[in-house]
Amino acid sequence: MDRENKGAFLARRKKHSTLTAGLYHPTPEAMMTEYWGVFVDNTPYILLLSDNQRSAREKAKRLAESANFRTLLEATLTACKAIEARAIDGRTVNWGEQLTVISASRSGDVETGTREIGEIRAILMPGCHQAIADTLCIDTTLATIIDADFPQVSDFEKLPELSERDVQMSLGNLEARKHPGGGH
Repeated sequence: MDRENKGAFLARRKKHSTLTAGLYHPTPEAMMTEYWGVFVDNTPYILLLSDNQRSAREKAKRLAESANFRTLLEATLTACKAIEARAIDGRTVNWGEQLTVISASRSGDVETGTREIGEIRAILMPGCHQAIADTLCIDTTLATIIDADFPQVSDFEKLPELSERDVQMSLGNLEARKHPGGGH
């Protein structure tokens, strides 16, 4: 698949996903919460939140046991001798000023970075590679761990093409990410 077709393929998957990566400034309440997290080499890597179908504990355990998740970490050159799920008190977390989160979104929307983030499904800790967040939003195996409502599409080639407006919005979103003020 050439670069242009691969970009269009990924853009279609992102558009039809029920998850999106965004920027998050942790609140004092979030910093005091109990979480279940995925630890990589004994360091919190991703904190997971419960939703109406799955507990944070179940999500963390399934993600930590996932061969796809290990492969993703290795692909981003993240050292990962040990991957495990365990509870963590938010007061012990080394919170950054700004973190990447994975939040719920509506399938079919193109994210522009100008709206409020949806219900948070996962918080990625400082040092987590952006490709991890992006992949968790579109990879069928991993996304279904985080969001049970992730669309089960057996052939993403059959997804509708993006309109020219969608493409321009996506390109604008990529440019916004390069700006120091961010966007999501």
